Amino acid sequence: MSRRAAVALGAILAVYVSSVLAHLKVALWLVQRRESDLLGSYRLADFLPHAGAVMLTGVLIWQARRAWHGHNRKTTLAAWAAWLAAAVLVDRFLIFSLPEYLHYPHYALLAYMVARLADPDRGALAVGPVLLVVTVLGIIDETLQYCWITISYSNYLDFNDFLLNQLGGAAGLLLYYGFTSGAEPSRIRAGARHGLLGFAWLGTVIMLIIATMQTTSTDLSLLRPIERQPSYNSWIPGPHAGRYYVLDPVSGSLILVGLGALASALPTMRRRRNKPIPGSARRALSS
Repeated sequence: MSRRAAVALGAILAVYVSSVLAHLKVALWLVQRRESDLLGSYRLADFLPHAGAVMLTGVLIWQARRAWHGHNRKTTLAAWAAWLAAAVLVDRFLIFSLPEYLHYPHYALLAYMVARLADPDRGALAVGPVLLVVTVLGIIDETLQYCWITISYSNYLDFNDFLLNQLGGAAGLLLYYGFTSGAEPSRIRAGARHGLLGFAWLGTVIMLIIATMQTTSTDLSLLRPIERQPSYNSWIPGPHAGRYYVLDPVSGSLILVGLGALASALPTMRRRRNKPIPGSARRALSS
């Protein structure tokens, strides 16, 4: 491993580990009520929409510049439109509170860094493998929270957050690969194959674990040990949209694996759609 790659890997691990360990402290810091002569009673979480608007404006300016000088504008914009549609659905049905939006920039940054390490020349369009790594890191993050960091108030292992982390990772990949060209077909196919196989294995492992829990459970109303009180497959009151839906492990896993597999396959679909017409066929069409 080169020195540059080692430094990049160290930075990735530092970002990931620090964010995992600081999750609870940051969440409490954001929602803690404060008093000020200027602002009165407030929480830092109240300013998240304004901070998000500033961040979004910066990202839009950055991406507009890349689009102006870049390539594959229609493909990239279509991918962003699909991502936005998924984010809107998540916002409407799966978000508990506004601070959960922090999953997006956190895992977008992580995916961007992993992609830059794995594919520095953007020649492989390694969407599937990078998204698989980020998805697994997101699962480990949420599992550590449930089992260790937020054990005092976590009632279930949150598959909603698995999905939020994955969507954040997908946004990071769009930021990294969007409006670029020049990827090599053989490397694209290899990346897609590795991503598809990886998500297939991930889905299989998760389903086997869930099946083992269900068959060994002594309480049919709970899926122990990942559910402390009945919560899955139900609507729960929440401050963001009034209520939110808690994905059960099977549905959450299928959505997670399905989206990952689709994202893995999309680069090859784009390449096939943009494949040049052979000269003989072009002459036949023009005659």
